[in-house]
Amino acid sequence: MVTVADLVTVPGLGLRTVHDAAGPPLRWVATSELADPTPYLEGGELLLTTGLGTRGWSDEWDPYVARLATAGAAALAMGVGLTHDRLPDRLVAACRSHRLTLLEVPRETHFVAVSRAAAELLQDQEAAATRLALDLQRRLTQAALGLDLRPLLERLAQLLDGAVALVHRDGEPEEGPFGVRPERLNLALVRTEVAGIRGQGLGAVSSTVVSTAHGQVATVVRPIGLAGRPEHYLAVAAPSGLGDPLRAAISTAAVLLSLAVERRAERRSAERRLLSRALELLLAGDLRSAEVLLDAAEGGRAVPERLRVLRMSGPEDALGDALDRLEDELTDAGVLAGLVDTELVAVAAPARVAAVLDVVTSSGLRAGVGRVTAAGDARRSAESAGHALDRTTGASPVRRWEDVADAGPLALVPEALGREYAASLLAPLDGEQRTTLAAFLRHHGSRGAVADDLGVHRNTVRNRLAEIERLAGLDLDDPAARVAAWLALELAADQD
Repeated sequence: MVTVADLVTVPGLGLRTVHDAAGPPLRWVATSELADPTPYLEGGELLLTTGLGTRGWSDEWDPYVARLATAGAAALAMGVGLTHDRLPDRLVAACRSHRLTLLEVPRETHFVAVSRAAAELLQDQEAAATRLALDLQRRLTQAALGLDLRPLLERLAQLLDGAVALVHRDGEPEEGPFGVRPERLNLALVRTEVAGIRGQGLGAVSSTVVSTAHGQVATVVRPIGLAGRPEHYLAVAAPSGLGDPLRAAISTAAVLLSLAVERRAERRSAERRLLSRALELLLAGDLRSAEVLLDAAEGGRAVPERLRVLRMSGPEDALGDALDRLEDELTDAGVLAGLVDTELVAVAAPARVAAVLDVVTSSGLRAGVGRVTAAGDARRSAESAGHALDRTTGASPVRRWEDVADAGPLALVPEALGREYAASLLAPLDGEQRTTLAAFLRHHGSRGAVADDLGVHRNTVRNRLAEIERLAGLDLDDPAARVAAWLALELAADQD
């Protein structure tokens, strides 16, 4: 920016600073002999006057200067040797009182020379600002060439001498803060500002200036993205009073970040589709095709030689969040994860299962952990993981295959299916018939032992069994029918 002090240093003008109030930047030069020129000022002007209408002024100087200061004038410059041989003492006192810079213009200096010098300074400053903006844009663009966002954010923080971060739509940092003074970025303030503009789309911008131990700090929050609802925001904290080039740099960085985030999202989506397809092939028993796809993945992926399949279910948003965390936290070898149909599926080396479950359980999902198998037999692990998942409950959101297998065959039957099966098979039978059927199975089909157990005649047992076969549609001499009857009775007992 151009200041009055810059103008004073221009050779040949002979301007002398009588009082320096370090006022606003110089925007233009105005000439006026009016007693009140403020209606024609916009702020930031150097007002030139010969004092033609001020001859004999005394008490009038103070309100005159007060009006100029209130209007935002950068300075007052009075020519001497015409109306006034020297600057009036009351004018000097008024400028000091109202903190308005005062200059003395010698008689030999033409006002037009002052105006021309100021115009040249402003023109040079505008050209320098344009060059600086282009240079900043070039440097930011170079930093944004890759998919890694960190170089761009670090370069912006360096240019602004501030702190920069990329935050998620909840206001929490995803990248950063970066900068020599990262503490300048007030994350609590950033969360508040993001919440305030989150519903306003991509065109919203928040700017807040607060006083801190480091001076006036401006915090700027801008949405990042090309279309739809913003998922990320650029948060910047820098010294207040940034010039146009630096404000343009923030805008440029936001555009470049939007492009980079979009490219990264597209690449991540393509990578996820590839991994999901590879998992489908692996769980279908086609290890060779799965490995071909994984070789094409970024960085190369490998199927663990010994593995366990984890199948997880829950709300769609929770599945997506869990997948994000698995990708961010378990990117090392030994874990493959992706969405397959309506489930989140992970294939993990046995030693990595606990780390996967830590992510899953904190996301509120249910998980079934399959048996340990070789890579070529992943389908069996997936099937057993499905059985384990079917046995999960709100109280037991994680079940392992060995837990289910150790509980016997009844544990393999999902609760809802078992209840329906038992009800359909046993519905025609009353309590006495169910008791007789249970005794018959318990004594391995010995009618005499059943009669003794129940304290009834053998013919009674024979008649009851015949009625049971008729009502339930069973042939109790068939081993398969006996298994079905036993399973129904056991499932019904569990429900009771």
